[in-house]
Amino acid sequence: MIMLALKRLVPLLLFVTAGCGVTRTSDSKRTATEQLLVSSAIERAVTQIDCGPLSGRSVFLDAAIMDDANDEKYLVSTLRHQFLASGCFLAEKREQADVIVEVRAGAIGTDRCDLILGMPGTNVTVQGHNVTTPDVAVAKRSEQRGVAKISLHAYERESGRPVWQSGMETMASHVRDRWLFGAGPFQDGELHETPEFAGRRLEKTKWGWSQAKDYPEAVARTGGVDLATARVYPASTAGSEKSRDPNVVADARAVDLPLVR
Repeated sequence: MIMLALKRLVPLLLFVTAGCGVTRTSDSKRTATEQLLVSSAIERAVTQIDCGPLSGRSVFLDAAIMDDANDEKYLVSTLRHQFLASGCFLAEKREQADVIVEVRAGAIGTDRCDLILGMPGTNVTVQGHNVTTPDVAVAKRSEQRGVAKISLHAYERESGRPVWQSGMETMASHVRDRWLFGAGPFQDGELHETPEFAGRRLEKTKWGWSQAKDYPEAVARTGGVDLATARVYPASTAGSEKSRDPNVVADARAVDLPLVR
C-alpha cells in the first residue's frame, strides 16, 4: 500500500519541482558610463559660456558644421537651453533671426588610462594554440575621461558684422575604478558623489566605509546659468514680438503726455 502511494507521489513531485527559467539580458552600443561622461563634459562646458550679451535678441543656432560630431544633438539642445535661460529668443528659421550663432566642437569624446602593478595579461602561443593569461595584479586602476571643447561666435544675419564670441571652453569629467588584491572595483570620480564598491555607494561610519542603502539628492552645479535645477520662467506677455523693438515699446503709452508750451 505504501509502495503504491509512493509511486503515485513521485511523478507529482517531479511535475511540481521541475521547471526552467530564462532571463534575457542585453547591452547597449555605448555604455552608460561613457554617455554620462560625455554629457557631463558638455553640460559643464556650456554652463561656462556667458550668453548674456545676446539677451533680448533673436538667435538662430547654426550647427551644420557639426554633422559628424558625437552627441551633436545633445550639445545643440543644451546650448538652446542655455540661450533661453539667458534671456534670448530662439528662431526656428535662419531668416527669422537677428543674430546667427555658429557652433563648433573641437573635441567630444572619451579617453582611457589603465595602470597595473603586477603582471598584465598577455597572449601566448603554445604548440599552435593561442592561450590568454589573466592579469596577476597587486593593484590596478582604470580611469576614463569625457572631454568637450566648444566654441561659439555670432554675427548679424543681414550685415554679417561680428557681434560676439564665447572663447574656447574645454571641460572634462572623469571616473576611476580601482582593484586591490583582486577586490573591486572601488569607484570614484565626478560621476559618483561618494566612493562606490561594485556599483553600490559607500558611506563613512566610525567603523570605516560601508555600503549605503540609498543615494542622496543630486547637488546643483555652479557657474553660469544653472541648468541642473528646476526653474519656472515667468509667463510671456501678449505682444512679446513687438516688445523686442524698443521704438514700439516707447510709442505704446497708455496716456499721452500733455504738450509743453
